[in-house]
Parts: sequence; structure tokens; C-alpha cells
Amino acid sequence: MRNARVLSVALHNPRSEVGRAEKGLDNILRLLDVADEYDPDFVCFPEVCLQHAARQDGLAEELAQTVPGPATEAVGEKARALDSYVVLPLYERDGDRLYNSAALIDPDGDVRGTYRKVAPTGGEIDGGLTPGTEVPVWDTEFGRVGLFICWDIKYPVVASELARKGADLVLHPTHGSGYQRCKTWSQYHGYHVVFCDKHGAEVFEPTGNVVGGNWNEWNLPALDDMDLHGGSARLSFAEVNLDTNVYPARPVLKDLMEAYRGDVVMHERHDDGLVVLESVSEDVSLADLEREYDELESARTYEERMRQRVVEAVDDSPLDWT
Repeated sequence: MRNARVLSVALHNPRSEVGRAEKGLDNILRLLDVADEYDPDFVCFPEVCLQHAARQDGLAEELAQTVPGPATEAVGEKARALDSYVVLPLYERDGDRLYNSAALIDPDGDVRGTYRKVAPTGGEIDGGLTPGTEVPVWDTEFGRVGLFICWDIKYPVVASELARKGADLVLHPTHGSGYQRCKTWSQYHGYHVVFCDKHGAEVFEPTGNVVGGNWNEWNLPALDDMDLHGGSARLSFAEVNLDTNVYPARPVLKDLMEAYRGDVVMHERHDDGLVVLESVSEDVSLADLEREYDELESARTYEERMRQRVVEAVDDSPLDWT
């Protein structure tokens, strides 16, 4: 069992004529003060919320910041006070290049890593943004954490790369769309997906459950009592168990469940020929069980192994992606 408390801030920052990044940062910092009430392990903000709509207004080059830079340093102080990871999406400058990025800031206040959107839209590329070239994951005390941004959801290779690298929690800052694919990626690859845009947020679990949604006025309503420079914000909060994964339905599961009654929960997905295992014990992890039972391998590992056998068996297979 590896529980993580996730707070997403559906922040719609103002499209200010003057001081856009400064007002955006001020809103982010004030909302991180509110976050303290939830004792989060992760806080996520929406896509490029620091400089909202800067590209559309021709200001991306002017307002882009380095990483590390002034905004990550200011957010880092709050992350250190919260003892939490914080995802800060922004327009990033690196030399002559601009990126749609998200910085993962750790509980020490340092930038643990930066994800650069690998699939910017045509409008973003025409507006001077460079596609990223990597899909990294980072080790944390909660498991491996990854990121992807908005239009990346259109490309299954991003999902597969996150799974191949062992992601347990994937945070998805966006401007919207991709709901069904987020749900599918989580169910198929076995990681939790945190969806966060400027209007709402929620968490997709490998079991198929969707938790922490804040799309209506009853569940964590808008923060109407804060002056956000004309912006608006809603909160989404969920506690999730990251020691969860998806496996093919195999006879070994019967022996496992008999041996570990009370330690492991199994969620059946009969129509898919899959099960979701979830460790609910402090003493037993899924990694331990995979070492103990040779036949227990994740759905992702099994399918990749079968793909390799096909590629080795024939020439010019459509499954040969090399």
C-alpha cells in the first residue's frame, strides 16, 4: 500500500494586459497557501497557467522563463513549506528555444525534473514552440511519477513510454479534452492519471473508478472568497493507492489470493481478461508478489513479451516498431 494525497487546482488565471505572469504567480502562491489545509503529497496546476494565453496574445517569447527560474524558486519555497511535490506548468525558455513545459518541484523546493510537451499543436509550433524529445519519469517515495500535457493525449506512444518506464502516478496538466483516453490509459497501463484543466480536475484509477472530480457546485465548490485578480479556481482532492497494477487473468492469482487474504484486493475486469491487484498492506507490495510468483507479470510486460516473440518469428511484422 502506497497512499498519496493529490490536490489539483483548476485555476483559470486572468488574461491580463499588464503583469500577466506576475498575477498568475501570485494566484498560484496564494492557492498553495490554501493547499496546506489538505496536507497534500502532490499539487498540480493546469497547462501553462503561469502565463495563461500568452501564446495566443503573442506574448509567449516575452513571458517565458527559465527552469529553474524566478517562478520555480517562488513555488519551491511553498513546496518546501508544504512538504509536497508541486507541478508548475509554464512557457519555458532554454536558450533560443521555447517550450510548453511542466516543472516537477520536490518537497525540498528543488526542480526534480522538467517535462516538455512532445506533441504541441500546429498552432503552437507556428507560434514558436519546440516539441520536447523525452518522456521521463522520476523516482519518489510514492513511486515513479510522470507527466504529459494536453495534445500529448492523442498519441498512444506517450502512454506506452510512461508504462514502459514504470510510472505509478501520471499528472496531466491540460486545457481540456482527452477524458476517455485518460481513463483508458489508466485502466490499460495500470497507473493513476491526474487530469487537471482550468475548469475542473479528477483522478482516473486503474480500477476504472474516477475520484476527486470537482465539476459541480457540490463537490469542493469554486473559491469565491479569494481575490484572484479576476481569475477563478476550483479544487479537487483525492487519496489514492499507488501500489496498484493491471495483470492478465492467470491461474496463479488463485494461489496468490489464498496466501494473501486481507493483504491484497483483486478487482476483476472479466470482459478484458484482466484483473487489477491492489496491495492494502503495509507489509506486502506488488513488487514483492511479482518476485515471489514467477507467473505474475503486468499486462504491459506480458504484451510486450508477446510482441517480441512475434517480431522474432517473422520478418516485416507491423508490430516491429524499431
